[in-house]
Amino acid sequence: MGSIVLSLLKIDWTRFEELVTELAEKVRSEYEVDVIVGVGRGGLIPAAIVAKKLGVAEFCSISVEFYDDGKPPKRILESPRIMHYDVGDLSGKRVLVVDDFCRSGLTLAVVEKLLVDKGAEEVKSTVIVLREDARAVPDYYGLKFNGCVVFPWDT
Repeated sequence: MGSIVLSLLKIDWTRFEELVTELAEKVRSEYEVDVIVGVGRGGLIPAAIVAKKLGVAEFCSISVEFYDDGKPPKRILESPRIMHYDVGDLSGKRVLVVDDFCRSGLTLAVVEKLLVDKGAEEVKSTVIVLREDARAVPDYYGLKFNGCVVFPWDT
């Protein structure tokens, strides 16, 4: 019986800080943000830090279930499900969605649709790590990697 070799990327707090700072600067130079939306759970820490770095006071969260926290995930649903959200009226606002990892892009697509339905004028997205084979690409990302990622808060 063969074994599967899995690439693993461990991001420590120092590297995480570098990636988030680079992303915040890239966003600042191209997009004026009114509201930050963190995708829970993994995207809440990056979202809070991006909001602080950009000086954006309005912060909301959306909880999405798509796969478990295993490395690699042991269970993946057919499609992402929004479990809970607290975004209020976004009429005329420019929103930045922040998540830690983009596996396929489907979670971001579901979240962006909800935010547009809530009145957002424009929605852009950023992630710390993007899988190279993702079907949908966020507007901003820190790095590309096709294996499992362990963030500092995962340990």
